Amino acid sequence: MKALHHILILIAATGLLAQPAMAAKPAPGDSGSEVNEAEIGGEAFIHMKLEFVKFTLDGKEWENHEYVDGRKTLVIRGVERSGEHTVVLTPREAGWEPYTLVLKPAEFKRTNVAQKGKTTVIAFRSKHVVDFTKAAAAKPAEPVKPAEPAQ
Repeated sequence: MKALHHILILIAATGLLAQPAMAAKPAPGDSGSEVNEAEIGGEAFIHMKLEFVKFTLDGKEWENHEYVDGRKTLVIRGVERSGEHTVVLTPREAGWEPYTLVLKPAEFKRTNVAQKGKTTVIAFRSKHVVDFTKAAAAKPAEPVKPAEPAQ
């Protein structure tokens, strides 16, 4: 159990280090030390009641993601913020309908993640809550009536 705990901490730390969203505030008299914020990819936080939901982004599998908060929050990183994106979420548990979510550029809000000295780490995040609906139960097929004899 401790090994799993250490692996999860390592994964979380790696996720924070992999963020390309580092912007340094210039010191007085310093010029040009800011990162162009338009080039920073967005992060979509999708909160759900189901664990490890499969997803596609614009019809393709997406590698840069992780599950947090007890495996019920999907974080998709590196999303380009200049256009809309379609996320299709498919529960792994039977009995639930897939959910389609559209990520819009205006939904990504600037967030200060950490600050150390004169360096501020920023991210552009959108937050969503998804409530899956139960799949409709399949109606049993009606029995076929035998053909009536011809008279």
